[in-house]
Amino acid sequence: MKKLITLAALFAATMLLFSCKTLKEIPEDKSSAQIIQMGQNYVAIADYKSAEFCYETVIDRYGNDPRIYVEAKYELGRIYLAQRKYDKAYATFNELLNIYDSYGAMLPGSYKKLCNISINQIPAIKLQELQK
Repeated sequence: MKKLITLAALFAATMLLFSCKTLKEIPEDKSSAQIIQMGQNYVAIADYKSAEFCYETVIDRYGNDPRIYVEAKYELGRIYLAQRKYDKAYATFNELLNIYDSYGAMLPGSYKKLCNISINQIPAIKLQELQK
């Protein structure tokens, strides 16, 4: 039991250390998948600023590929939703849905569905305001 408590404390301290250090650069040799995974790792420890930096980097470096753009942009929308930045989340998900209206056949269908689900996670009162 003592080992478990010590291990839990060590894990918590490590997470705190990493969550306090904001990511400032990403090596050029990282693939889009690697950077997206980095962003997801930062989301897992609630370091949204570093996660946002990862997804924006993916868009800057690989955004000319619509599939990668949609994935990274969706992840940004989820960050905004988690931070209750509903206006940014709504705008992001709607941008993606508009992209699907134009280029849906070229894109993975899952993100369209996930965008609709995410929009429905915005509180109803806020959603009504945003839709005006």
